[in-house]
Amino acid sequence: MSFIHDMTGEGRSLQKKGLYMLARYLELPFLWLSYRLLRGKWKRFGDIPVIRYIFAHLIVKPIARHGDTGSPIPYKEVLKHIDQLEGAIAVGTCRCRITNDGCDHPLETDIVVRAGEEAFRRAFPDVYRPISKEEAKKIMSDGRAAGLFPMVFYHCPSTGVVEYAICNCCKCGCAITILNNELGDDVFPLKRGEWISITDRNKCTGHGSCVDICPFGAREIVGGKAVTRECLGCGLCEDACPENAIVMKNIAHGHDNDKNNEYIK
Repeated sequence: MSFIHDMTGEGRSLQKKGLYMLARYLELPFLWLSYRLLRGKWKRFGDIPVIRYIFAHLIVKPIARHGDTGSPIPYKEVLKHIDQLEGAIAVGTCRCRITNDGCDHPLETDIVVRAGEEAFRRAFPDVYRPISKEEAKKIMSDGRAAGLFPMVFYHCPSTGVVEYAICNCCKCGCAITILNNELGDDVFPLKRGEWISITDRNKCTGHGSCVDICPFGAREIVGGKAVTRECLGCGLCEDACPENAIVMKNIAHGHDNDKNNEYIK
């Protein structure tokens, strides 16, 4: 595995070529097919068990393991993350939204970084344009106002985890989110981030807005109070809670799990 990582680690020739091939030839057809089989006009075929199994296990699962995956991150944390980035940054149209008609959310949200900036600008020089960190943060701010959540994307998750993009995602048009929701973590697992949502039961009134907005179905009302199950850390529930009963806490620092703050794995 060390040898493979040496070959595919960030900045390595094989990694650069692989990311370019993903950007130029593989990503758009994969996203296009995924949406149509799971939510679009081919859904009646995608619902046929044998077709769904073949698509999930022979196409999606290998890509998720060895090609591409994402990790949700809270809005405040993605701003800090952008500030810490090194190298050039560019932005282009969201790869998911240009391949489907799933929603009318903003299009220019695909921020490419590190090796991704080189690969995507080379693959689509007329689509991606250079931007500053301040413009990148403005794009994330506009996405937050539109109800979107940030997701960091990684290449070669099984061999090196190379970050290459940050996008504003949604549960209606983001193919990566849809793949996780429809096919489950076993087929298309997302990379769990460092943050989880914690609910203060003293403040929670069971309003349910956090349940409605969660893109991964990780929240529910139990006994009149909201609880979290398998949080991926996008942070949308924190913004949506009218009682300010939800906060995002870093897993590395531990989290409260007492009678007033409930998180259920």
